[in-house]
Amino acid sequence: MRRALTASLMLGMVVTLSWAGGDPWKSKPFSQWDEKDVRRILADSPWSKVIQVPAAWMTGGATDPAVASAAQEHSANGGIMGDRGAGTPPAVPKVPQATFVVRWLSSRTVREAVLRSEVLAGRMKEEDAEKKAAEPLEVYQVMIVGPDMKPFQGEDEKALVATTYLLLKKTKQKAPASGVEFQRGSDGKTVQVVAFSFPQKSATGEATIPPDEKSVEFYSSVGGANIRASFEIPKMEDAKGRDL
Repeated sequence: MRRALTASLMLGMVVTLSWAGGDPWKSKPFSQWDEKDVRRILADSPWSKVIQVPAAWMTGGATDPAVASAAQEHSANGGIMGDRGAGTPPAVPKVPQATFVVRWLSSRTVREAVLRSEVLAGRMKEEDAEKKAAEPLEVYQVMIVGPDMKPFQGEDEKALVATTYLLLKKTKQKAPASGVEFQRGSDGKTVQVVAFSFPQKSATGEATIPPDEKSVEFYSSVGGANIRASFEIPKMEDAKGRDL
């Protein structure tokens, strides 16, 4: 998965506004995906969410938490795309914004896209990609990647896991993260990708995400940044069905 994470990092920040044709994850096997299909899946699909959060660390940490919170709420309510409603919007102090891609890494579709990128780059044989894609996973995995991963630098793994969870919309239950993996740069220190694991079943054997659940929100708090992304489960389907 380490090499796959690296490939995912390289393609993850490419966001295309429009695409021709149907959804590749439903219309053709992954062995027929081209580079454009792979990029679409990794950057603009039900499994990949591009978000922005106030980046206090870009100002040396001097931004007041209340200011950052107000800016984040302003962003969530339409500040990025323009204020809604009549009248003059309240003044919100300008805070630098950081962009992240939050991706449901454990899905068949995303794993196949990452493996396909390796094949297209000549780093993996097609038959090996087929075998790797068929390997089952016992956990859900959600990854975070972005051009500025400074909040994760030097972060304590236990503390990070403790502030990360999945929130089920229907039951309002939280599924806490069970582990975290860091993908680092060639210097062995710089954080490039962070991947969280969540159990697929509870201690009593019940499904963490029930079949009738419609929406799940990923949440992680790190370095003063609250990273949140909502996933609509009915849309997270490939030709084989639900794909988490």
